[in-house]
Amino acid sequence: MMANAMRKMTIQPYPRGEDGLLSKHELFPQPSTPTRDDVIDAAIERAFLSSRKDKKGILVTQEDSPNALVARCLKHLRERSDPVLSSHFVGSLKADEIFGFDAVSHEMQRHRMRIGLFYQQLLLEMFRLRWPATAGYDETDMTVEIDTPSMESGLKLYVSVKKSIDTVGGQDVAGAIANLEKLPKNDKNLNRPYLCVVAIATPSRGKLLSYTDDRKVKRNKHDHPISVNCEYWGPGFLFPFLTGHAPQDIYVRAYRQVGSHFPFRSLQLRAECAALLDKELRSLNLVTQSGLIDAERFLQFVAPAANPI
Repeated sequence: MMANAMRKMTIQPYPRGEDGLLSKHELFPQPSTPTRDDVIDAAIERAFLSSRKDKKGILVTQEDSPNALVARCLKHLRERSDPVLSSHFVGSLKADEIFGFDAVSHEMQRHRMRIGLFYQQLLLEMFRLRWPATAGYDETDMTVEIDTPSMESGLKLYVSVKKSIDTVGGQDVAGAIANLEKLPKNDKNLNRPYLCVVAIATPSRGKLLSYTDDRKVKRNKHDHPISVNCEYWGPGFLFPFLTGHAPQDIYVRAYRQVGSHFPFRSLQLRAECAALLDKELRSLNLVTQSGLIDAERFLQFVAPAANPI
């Protein structure tokens, strides 16, 4: 069955391992000298700054005064709360507890969205430490022509970066890989064998694999390769391949910078904001004499009756 599946695909002519699928590990040697720490720090800084820009390239900033944070929390409560489940939940809370539960988790969610962009930019910056890499389009985040030992032509990589292996799952995997492989098939400037890469930036299910083990060809539920020209590269391979450093080294260096780019202002100002939100909720008549949120009034707050015609 595997042979039949492979015959239906155009197999790219680069050296493969014993299974005939995964490219030979020798094609991807680590740098002869690990990248200097200051160079890595600068790449991380550029990646953070890029992840904070909008589509026009303008750096996005948010007003994070206590008043602005409370206004944002009230807006989120009104617009994003479920009238049934959320009303039941907040009905068991005191008014001065609401900010800690809602605003902090909401800020975490916003940062999670941005950190995915950060990893895309980080890997682009790190590919550029070794080769000229071009920011991608459509399904790909970058294209890069790399040199490969024992293969004079080298390879052209079409790379799609995912924060984690769960970012795309289930039936979407085959579609995502098919869309990725459309790009080299339609690339009029392609003059060397290509390899599509799904680059996974963080450990899969809390486990980091080694440099030699963190590459694979994705298979379907019948154990057939979804594509013979696409590989999943995990962080245990990616970061050593691009920088000569273990992924833990990269994560630690990014951790040291993240606070200046993605600060948790809702935590830093939680006490002041909690008091301000308590005052706002009382002015909206959502607080009982015991200090708890009135669940039914909160329901009316998030799902108000329509104005009569």
